[in-house]
Amino acid sequence: MMLKLEDLDLERIAWAMQDDGSLGAEFYLNLDTGDVVLPGFEEDLDMSDIQEGNYASIDHLESYESFRHMEDFAYALPEGEARTKIEQTLIRSKPFRHFRDVLGTFPEEREAWYRFKDEAMRAVVIRWLVGIEAIEDPDSNDTFGNEQA
Repeated sequence: MMLKLEDLDLERIAWAMQDDGSLGAEFYLNLDTGDVVLPGFEEDLDMSDIQEGNYASIDHLESYESFRHMEDFAYALPEGEARTKIEQTLIRSKPFRHFRDVLGTFPEEREAWYRFKDEAMRAVVIRWLVGIEAIEDPDSNDTFGNEQA
């Protein structure tokens, strides 16, 4: 049985994907319920439950993917000071920090970035869910079966 996209907390899955793992936390998706779980931190769940159950380890987002989101956002901005300064952050050392700092000086673009990033992460999560066969591909042409009009 597959999960339904509308029953999943895509934001929580995206949050788990963006966790840097520095604390050793490993998130899992319960493929029966759609819950995001963290063994060892949940009162009644440990690794033996994960190994015996129907769980998928939630992949960490690679830094190059996050960087690509920043690039895509910058290049989608209209010509102007904000775009120029944001593009410049991408070629400097520590681009993630500089990107965040420059966005702080452009409130409209900062809000646009959060919306853009949320949409980009939604696409990443859906692609991952389809890849692990947890959900049907929402973009598939076979949504209504094989019937043709």
